[in-house]
Amino acid sequence: MKRRSLVKSLLAAPAAAVPAALEAQVKPGRPAIQLHTDIHVKLDEEKQLLEDFHKLYLPLVKKHRGFIDAKLLKFRQANVGKPPEHYNYRLVQIFETEELREQWRKSEDHKIGWHKAIESHLKVPFIAYLYDIAAEARPTR
Repeated sequence: MKRRSLVKSLLAAPAAAVPAALEAQVKPGRPAIQLHTDIHVKLDEEKQLLEDFHKLYLPLVKKHRGFIDAKLLKFRQANVGKPPEHYNYRLVQIFETEELREQWRKSEDHKIGWHKAIESHLKVPFIAYLYDIAAEARPTR
C-alpha cells in the first residue's frame, strides 16, 4: 500500500516542478512573443550592466503578469554574414502576449528596470524587433 502511494507521488512530482512560466509556453493556443533588443554596451560598463540586469531588471520584470523569460546575450562571432556593426549585446524578453508586454512597458517598474538597469549603460541608440513564436521545442525537463 505504501509503495503504491510512493510511486504515485513520485510520478506527480515532475509535473509540479515545472515552473508556471514554462507551462505558459507549452499551452496550445497561446502564441508567446519575443522582443529582441540589440544594444551597444559601453565596454567599461559591461560588469555593471550584468549586475544591474540580475539585481534590478530581473526582479522587477519577473513579477509582471505574462512574463516568461529574459536573457541577456553577448555577441561572440558571426558564423555566416557580417557581424553587427554597432551592437555587442541582445536582450531577449519573452511574454505570453504583446498586450501583457505592453503593460510591463507602461509600468513604473519598467522605468527602473529598463531605463536604470539597461538603457543607462548604452553607447548608441538601440533597435528592437518583435517576434511571434511560430514553433518551439517543448521543455525536456
